[in-house]
Parts: sequence; structure tokens; C-alpha cells
Amino acid sequence: MRTLLIIFSLFPCLAFAVVSPTAEQLTKEIEQQGAGVVISRLYQNNEREWRYVTGQIATGENRWLKVASLLASDTDAASSETLTTAVALAIPHNPAGVLGILTEREMPLSIRQVCGLPFYVMSEPEFNQYVLDAIRALYKVPAGKACMDTMINTIGQSDGFNEDN
Repeated sequence: MRTLLIIFSLFPCLAFAVVSPTAEQLTKEIEQQGAGVVISRLYQNNEREWRYVTGQIATGENRWLKVASLLASDTDAASSETLTTAVALAIPHNPAGVLGILTEREMPLSIRQVCGLPFYVMSEPEFNQYVLDAIRALYKVPAGKACMDTMINTIGQSDGFNEDN
């Protein structure tokens, strides 16, 4: 016990360190406990773990996209919105992987939501670059047309960029 106190006094950051879950750990946890329980746990501590998980989903790695698909069924309004945004951000990195998890059965993973540019905190240059990168990536995927069409229609129906969104 004394050794632990010495270690924590020398390295106080260790006392508050949180081990971030892996995609494999979360997959197993969701399968055992259910998505709702896991989402509730991830939202604890000022959403730190939820933000980590959605950041990983946004990388487009297939294992994290699988986590997104498992979480989608039990999201509420807030978690649904951030999950949708994370999946949308993954499009330029792995369009085929994202398209592979889209489903109309789960609102956060519908084509309309994910491909409808669900961004609220993005500058105009970031948004423009995202659209360019996403369309380039989707163009290379045979099944990408519906998602591209949704993006283009969303842009066509907008009143222009407003940074106050």
C-alpha cells in the first residue's frame, strides 16, 4: 500500500488515468450487457469515454464501425446525434466500411442521417474539405452513389454556410 502511495505521489496523473476501451472490449461488453447499458457507462465522467469512442469511430476502422453498428439500436437523441456525426466523419477514411453499416432500421445509421452532412461544429474550410474528401472517396466505391446524392441534395437545399450553427 505504501508503495502505491509513493507511486501516486510521484506521478499524480496515474491516479486519474482512465484506460480507454478497445473496440474488441466494447463489442464484447455490448453483446453481454446491451448497448443501452454500455452507452450509459460511456456517458459517465463528463462523456470522456463516449467522446473517445466516437473519435475512434470517426477514424473509419472496421472494428470501430462495428461498435457503431452495435451501439445504434439504443441511442437517445444526444448519443444518436454524436454517433451519426462520428460515422459521417469516417466516410473519407473508409467509405465502403461506412456504407456497409448503414441501415434504415437504425435512425443514426440511415443514409439520410449519415450522408446528410450532420455537422454542427465545423468551420467553413473544414466543411468544404470534408465534402470534397467524402465525395472523392464515395466516387471510388460502387455503392457510393446514394450517399453522394444525399450529400449533394443536402447542399442544394441549404441556405449557405453559417458558422453559428
